[in-house]
Amino acid sequence: MSEGEKKTARHSRTEGAGRLGTWLLIASLGMLFSAALVGYLVIRLRAPEWPPPGSPSLPGGVWISTALLAALSAVLILAERSIREERVAALSRMLTVSDVLAVAFLASQVGCWMRMAADDVLPQQNLLVWGFYTLSFLHAAHVFAGLVPLILVTVRAHRGRYTAADHDGVHFVAMYWHFLFITWLAILAVLSF
Repeated sequence: MSEGEKKTARHSRTEGAGRLGTWLLIASLGMLFSAALVGYLVIRLRAPEWPPPGSPSLPGGVWISTALLAALSAVLILAERSIREERVAALSRMLTVSDVLAVAFLASQVGCWMRMAADDVLPQQNLLVWGFYTLSFLHAAHVFAGLVPLILVTVRAHRGRYTAADHDGVHFVAMYWHFLFITWLAILAVLSF
């Protein structure tokens, strides 16, 4: 077996393991978020009145957060397209923009929580407020955790690590962030229901 064939075989094994690992991560996180959403819905559906009296509406900042995650997901699609077309510089730019959008999402969420706390809208107020804090904190923790691999992939892209034939890291990170975007939409849908 030639050196090139050995490298291709190694790449195929690591790509398969990476894909499986990413899908297992997404599946396990999907179960976690599903359990949290179902738990919230079960409690909510047993409430005699909904929304509870005196409930505030969702903070306006959640729509900014949603737009930021939508933009991040779109930018990652463009990043993957860029590397498939061997546009390495475009990949680096897109990943840098993704990093900024992810941090901006977290800042937006912190802004929502701070605004709610300043207005004395606290988790113990009622189930709707508790649900917002709990579900948005859970989601934000996974956004924060997702920053590490996103930044790592960005650094590798700036070092020229990825090619059209070898960009698994970019793909796996994009899968995770697309999952976070879909999860955020599900959280908003459940809280708005």
